[in-house]
Amino acid sequence: MKKRYLIISEFLTKNYKWLLILFFILSFGIIYNLKNLKINSDLLELLPKDDPIAISYKKELAQQSESEVMIVAFYINNNIDHKKLALDFYTRMKALPEFKDLAKTDVSLLLSYGFLNVSNSRLIDELMNNIKDTFNAFSDINPYDFKSFEYINDTIYLLDKLNKNFESSKETDPMLGYYTLSPDKKIMVMGVTFKEPTSNLAFVNKIIPKVKRVLASINQDYSIKTGLTGAYIYSYEANKTVSFDFSITTYLSIILIIIIFYITFGNIITTILVFVSLLISVGVTLGLSTIVFKEFNILTSFVAAITLGLGIDYGIHITSRLITEFKERKNYIEALAITYETVLIPVIFGVLTTIFVFLSLIFMKLPAFTQMALISSIGLFVFAIIMIFITPITFYPFRNIILKTYRENKINIWFQKLGRWIPKRRKFILTFLSFFVIVFSIFGIINFSNFSYTPPGLAPTNAESTKVFKDIANHFGTSLFNEMQFIVRIDEDSKKIIEDLKKSPYVSKVESYLDILKKQLGDFEKLKIKTKEISELVNDPFAVAVLKKYGIYSETLKIIDLATKSKNEKDFIVGITELIPENLRKNILINKDGKDYFIVYVTPSIDLNSNNGMKYFFDSLNKYLNRFLGNKKALYKLMYIIESRFYYVILFSVFMIGILTFFSRKSLKETIISIFGLIFTNLSAFGVIYFLDIKATFLTIISLPLIFGIGVDGYIHIFHAIDEDKVHYWHTLKATTLSFLTTISSFITFQLSRGELLKQFSLTMVLGISIVWAMTVLLIPSLKK
Repeated sequence: MKKRYLIISEFLTKNYKWLLILFFILSFGIIYNLKNLKINSDLLELLPKDDPIAISYKKELAQQSESEVMIVAFYINNNIDHKKLALDFYTRMKALPEFKDLAKTDVSLLLSYGFLNVSNSRLIDELMNNIKDTFNAFSDINPYDFKSFEYINDTIYLLDKLNKNFESSKETDPMLGYYTLSPDKKIMVMGVTFKEPTSNLAFVNKIIPKVKRVLASINQDYSIKTGLTGAYIYSYEANKTVSFDFSITTYLSIILIIIIFYITFGNIITTILVFVSLLISVGVTLGLSTIVFKEFNILTSFVAAITLGLGIDYGIHITSRLITEFKERKNYIEALAITYETVLIPVIFGVLTTIFVFLSLIFMKLPAFTQMALISSIGLFVFAIIMIFITPITFYPFRNIILKTYRENKINIWFQKLGRWIPKRRKFILTFLSFFVIVFSIFGIINFSNFSYTPPGLAPTNAESTKVFKDIANHFGTSLFNEMQFIVRIDEDSKKIIEDLKKSPYVSKVESYLDILKKQLGDFEKLKIKTKEISELVNDPFAVAVLKKYGIYSETLKIIDLATKSKNEKDFIVGITELIPENLRKNILINKDGKDYFIVYVTPSIDLNSNNGMKYFFDSLNKYLNRFLGNKKALYKLMYIIESRFYYVILFSVFMIGILTFFSRKSLKETIISIFGLIFTNLSAFGVIYFLDIKATFLTIISLPLIFGIGVDGYIHIFHAIDEDKVHYWHTLKATTLSFLTTISSFITFQLSRGELLKQFSLTMVLGISIVWAMTVLLIPSLKK
């Protein structure tokens, strides 16, 4: 027994009371910061702040989100008085202090969401019915001919009649212009604006439950169903899903680890003490991370489960050896010293290797990956310190109870047999594992070569926002799920650019805004007949004045009138510049870098949201990437960065594994075994998930450095144990297996998450760790004769 380890053991046990008091005070001080922890579920936060695409997208948002709207859908029937329902909803919403106003749900709102069918619009029909008498009145007299005083009385009379007409109209339907019915009259749509934007997640998480309570009362009183869609509800759902997944994976990971720990060691006192250590380790990790980063992103939201699965490994190696030595020697200080002498160096090298593998994520040069690298490293360091030094001294006051209550179990016997069986079956093990990893590695390479830019979503597939959006699209007869906005400068040759776009095999059609409007309005000749009276109205300043006075006039009427008279696209866009209202301008014009662009709509021939459609589409139009609007180009750029830079992560991980394994073992052979063993482990894991239809995505590839870190830790321990004692190395087989099992239990809890993205990551990790267990516990002893 080396003296330095005995000195460490004596110091820890002699001063355990003061050390524990100091530890608990510091821990609770750090854990207290958890009250400030926030989770940001925005995937685009993964992009660098200074990336041109990110900057461009944020500028677009600034121009296009002047008034963010939450869409409320009312599933109605013929027995429902929709006018009364709209007014009742407005009255209830006004009681909310966060409520700003209703959005105009005529052409302006529906255009911005892709739902427009003016030829069936209830708004225009009702508007024309309401002002029918007004047109008749204006046809009888010229209200502008004041040359003769004889017209004054008639003018006053007509103005009074007009006022009464609109007063009656407002009384009959005060919500006119704030709702729209679908052509089949099955859905009524209303828009709501609030005092804070969707970027304020605290506000979103506060207001959505309030709106849901309002809608619940509406549902009960009218016996209908309602739903929400738009940015507010999607942000709410995504954030809640990530927060739920964060909580449930953390709590369940702890519970499963404790169950495994108790079954293995059969000692309730040891289990309770380890449980306390786990809770404090997680709390300190999250507390420190909160102090440093303030909020977690989509990647770091599950870092607690990751550090739990990896950090408990150190506790298992220490605890397993300590209890075994204490049982044999009956002297706790000597048992702890022997434990440090045999386990401490492998644990330290395992911790360092895993930390360096995590730090390799910094090479992604993406804020979220850097944050994950640092938080994970902090977590592993915290777990290592607590499990190596704090957990043993928490055992010390209870050492005699632990010794008395410790039960030998059949698990030890099983691992003793496994330690003897492996060398006897080494040829079979080597043949089987070699065949397995080579075959599946081929498919793993195929999986990586088809890196997917279209991972499944964060929110559940049956999320309310998605379902309601689809319902509205179906009932209004239009869907923009797969349509892209593209900008062309007003003074450019738009036809040439459009023809160039059409050359891509992944482009189905390209339409200008005017084309879209024509398609939505229907036949222009019929439209002109229908809008003839509207045109007369919007060209009559006296009528316009009254319409505006009573809040019924809409700039959209002018737009429709102008559209019918425009000769071509540019004529329409130039003419509309002065007429168009702000909340509609984003659908026609955009100013970028001081220049005006008009918008055309590009329809892909493939689904951008699945089967890597986004990659194929933008790869074919890469030179026009900056001309596309919306978040898809930003997502494409994010995935492109991840795909192109992740190779640096792998190279650095392999390099650090080689360096630290060599320094730890002083063996080139073992270093090569570690490197190639882990590379083939990862490739074969991705080969297996290839047959489960799980693609290599930005999240599943995160499993590579994790499996590297977990695997090299086990390799070092097994190498060290076999050299130390070929007869009793089964202790390490047991500890390593338990480490892998507890790590698997942490990641398998992700299967309970509501987002498909985390489920796929979970399954990838579980399969990867299972393969790395076989490559560690079975392969290494087979290679060591």
